[in-house]
Amino acid sequence: MKRVIYMACCALCMLNMGCEKDDGSVLPQIKPEATGTFTDTDGTEYPWVRYNGLDWMAANYKGGTPYYEITDEWGFALFAATEEAIANVETYGNLYSYDDAVNLAPEGWRLPTDEDWQKLEQAMGMDAATTGQIGWRGTPAGELLQQDESGSGMHMLLSGCISLQASSMVSLTFRYLHVFGYYWSSTLEETSAEGRVAYYRRIGTINSGVERNLTLTEEHAYSNSTNNRYMSVRYVRDAQ
Repeated sequence: MKRVIYMACCALCMLNMGCEKDDGSVLPQIKPEATGTFTDTDGTEYPWVRYNGLDWMAANYKGGTPYYEITDEWGFALFAATEEAIANVETYGNLYSYDDAVNLAPEGWRLPTDEDWQKLEQAMGMDAATTGQIGWRGTPAGELLQQDESGSGMHMLLSGCISLQASSMVSLTFRYLHVFGYYWSSTLEETSAEGRVAYYRRIGTINSGVERNLTLTEEHAYSNSTNNRYMSVRYVRDAQ
């Protein structure tokens, strides 16, 4: 019986009618305008999908120094290069400070602006007014962005982030793997007294929308040290 239901769902998808979820609702079937691959200078190949005239990498970026090799100002490693950490980068991509996210873009690509993200969200069915709102919005765009090539092809991952541990505000901690995915935009708000503030996107298991919000690019610990926040990166380019 389950096989019959699965086959019926797949048939609906092929008819562009969407697939039924466990709660009985139906996700729209959204497909990219074009697809392709890009090979970085280190030999890593990334798939890309096109929406609203923009080519989006359909995998989290991995280039640059792995987060587990990051050192502090005295040269001490911030994280251990464990087998788990190495495997996480291979599976979920690397995590980057804001500056590295901007500067490591391959030639012809860029860190998406807040406007770029809004164009992508509109392609997922979110109306223009909603994309400009702060907080969680645009159900079920978050689910659509997590779909693999059988759906939207964006395949955004719940890859966590690195930030100060809220309970101590002393040490950086790798947090929220499998729960949330945090993605930088390049758009900065007016700098606050505490530092630079950037827009980001968050997807997760608790909400089928997409969160648009602001965060400090660096956090200040109780020890008066300044620590970067680290998030995932998807690069974008104008359609080729």
